[in-house]
Amino acid sequence: MAKTLHHFTINKRYPKTASYLFTIVQHEHEGLREYVQRFSEAVLEVPHVNLKLLTSIMQQNLRSSRFKESISGKPPTTKEELLAKATKYIRIEETAGTRTMTPMKRRSTEGGVMPPKA
Repeated sequence: MAKTLHHFTINKRYPKTASYLFTIVQHEHEGLREYVQRFSEAVLEVPHVNLKLLTSIMQQNLRSSRFKESISGKPPTTKEELLAKATKYIRIEETAGTRTMTPMKRRSTEGGVMPPKA
């Protein structure tokens, strides 16, 4: 009985803290939609996180973007407003194709194609 109880205690999932959300960063080639989805799923694992903290963490973990500027300049007052702003900028990003754009290839003087600058 004690061995079984010990096994369940070891495998028990403990609630994550707000500091866990700092690990959810937007990757270099990750679109806003994918990042917001991952961040939203992580938020569900963290009980009792207030909006101001969520917004601050998201600002810190986002790559530079118009959405980041938007929530920095005028922070949302509700979670619904935060998601509405995210949705607006996701549409803009996907319409413009900015999340899938790759750097244009440069031509060398010999006429060959040089790799894009890093």
